[in-house]
Amino acid sequence: MSPPPRNSLPYVSFNQLRSFHAVALAGSVTGAAALLHVSQPTVTVQLRQLEAHYSVDLVRRTPRGVRLSELGEALYELTQRLFALEGEAVELLNSAGGTLRGRLRVGGVAPHFVMRLLSAFSQAHPAVDLSLRLDNSTSVIRSLVAQEIDVGVVGQTALDTRLYALPYSKQDIVLFCRDDHPWASREGVELAELTGQPLVMREQGSTCRLTLERALQEREVTPHIALEVVREGVRDAVVAGFGVGVTTESEFVPDQRTRMLRILDADLFTEAFTVCLRHRRNLSVTRAFMKTAEECFERQ
Repeated sequence: MSPPPRNSLPYVSFNQLRSFHAVALAGSVTGAAALLHVSQPTVTVQLRQLEAHYSVDLVRRTPRGVRLSELGEALYELTQRLFALEGEAVELLNSAGGTLRGRLRVGGVAPHFVMRLLSAFSQAHPAVDLSLRLDNSTSVIRSLVAQEIDVGVVGQTALDTRLYALPYSKQDIVLFCRDDHPWASREGVELAELTGQPLVMREQGSTCRLTLERALQEREVTPHIALEVVREGVRDAVVAGFGVGVTTESEFVPDQRTRMLRILDADLFTEAFTVCLRHRRNLSVTRAFMKTAEECFERQ
């Protein structure tokens, strides 16, 4: 790469920057090649050329992939903004004909109400390609900040200041037990009764779990967490006899083998928010999704 002539615009190879950005995003050359749909040697050559031209080290090779150097971290912050702008340009051109086009990568915490929102959005904007990743709130926000997704539906109230958020729904927290449990004939229980009670809890990062644990701590109640499991496994664990399950009312699926229990002495709930990066909120597809979420919230 020869130096640019004087008085010209600054120049750096866009392909080399793209390869670096993909490596930083994926955490490995293999992952970067998959993102870019090119061969691993192509990514390696582009990255080495960029480092050699400026006589710098941007990444450090490790047995598990690569790790960014301090300079690499600083450059990655810039390339995130650079390729976000590229995405804005693509959206602008795709939507020039009046029909909203493009793609939207969505992260969500609960399939039942994420699907309702996606369905409403898809009906309004059928030319937008959608993808969905399900995880807990902490992981969804992490993916959003890393720009691995475009929007999220999360349950955290202590939101990152880099995010723009709109309320989407409110869900009551409930307990449920097996049909042969001593509590099966009751309408509900008080928090103090959970002392020493075997509980089946969601994984760390679940807003439902965080909310209940905070309430128990305030009441100086110490539960026994018998099993920690992802959302899909909570009901099976309760049926298997591990203990009392914790979920939201909207996620509880009526089953002859289980009984729902309300929390009688505390108003515990989770709130869902639709979120996007603050500096990307005016992208046409993102803005349309947030508007759809706002309309869904107003109809509740």
